[in-house]
Amino acid sequence: MRTVNGFNEGSWYKGNLHCHSTLSDGDLTTDQLRAAYKDKGYHFLAHSEHDFFTNFEDQNEADFITLPASEVGIRMPAGDYRVYHLHVIMGTDDHIRNATLEPLKHMQTIKWEKWQDYSTVQAFIDDMVARGNIVMFNHPHWSIVEWQDLIELDNLFAIEIYNHCSEWQENMGNAKILWDSLLRRGKRLYGTATDDNHNRIPLDSPYNDSFGGWVVVKAKELSRNAIIEALLQGSFYSSTGPEIYDFRIVNDEVIFECSPVQRIYVNGDRHQYQSEIGENVTKFRKKLQGTEKYIRIECIDKYGKSAYTNPIYLDER
Repeated sequence: MRTVNGFNEGSWYKGNLHCHSTLSDGDLTTDQLRAAYKDKGYHFLAHSEHDFFTNFEDQNEADFITLPASEVGIRMPAGDYRVYHLHVIMGTDDHIRNATLEPLKHMQTIKWEKWQDYSTVQAFIDDMVARGNIVMFNHPHWSIVEWQDLIELDNLFAIEIYNHCSEWQENMGNAKILWDSLLRRGKRLYGTATDDNHNRIPLDSPYNDSFGGWVVVKAKELSRNAIIEALLQGSFYSSTGPEIYDFRIVNDEVIFECSPVQRIYVNGDRHQYQSEIGENVTKFRKKLQGTEKYIRIECIDKYGKSAYTNPIYLDER
């Protein structure tokens, strides 16, 4: 029996990979942010302050950890309205041990040269990876970039396909079409949902930008090493509401389970014409057509909230 699993073995851990505190342009302190997310049932958080690196691992708890991180902007020439915001997250202990450049330190400023061409961005990504980090491209729709602006970039592990702050405040946070454009062209990137929250409005306000987009990682334990390994293996899903419990392929049959939703869709490199629609749909089982290069699944609840799997690649069978 041939089985391809979308998730690793382990337990589920919910996290926000992108947030800002009073250290940069947010209105909550780092302590307040961690307390708020822990209270909401999250297990981890990445403090991604603008243009400097933070590491609060000394404040990790058994049931809640922070991932050392930063969001770095590359300045564009006058009149170029694109934005290149790269999200840097510390890798595993092995990444740090094998780093060929000096790893980043807590509160270290990260500045990069002004945009010349795509090599400017690639040099930054390569530099961060050489320092033992993993790198994600932030809010591509809000950044006014197209697939052509990303297709040649290497060493990215993911792009934000949902950025809650950008979506909630400007209707520019959903990048799943751009994600599919890249996937169809062979660019293997995982998709994440994040908050990118600044909390300039109180947490209990419907206008607040927290708790709207998250990842749920299936990992062997709650530790930086295990979470990063799972992220790099695509053992997570992204959500703005629904929960996903299972995603695998057994003998060319797709098996998927989730919390009650109205719609489940199989998407891939071509029209799949496969879906389940109803009042409380929780399962999906159908045979593949046999020509797919990859598939991913999106489920949507009655409130319009979505959850997204990462792709399972099938073009190597």
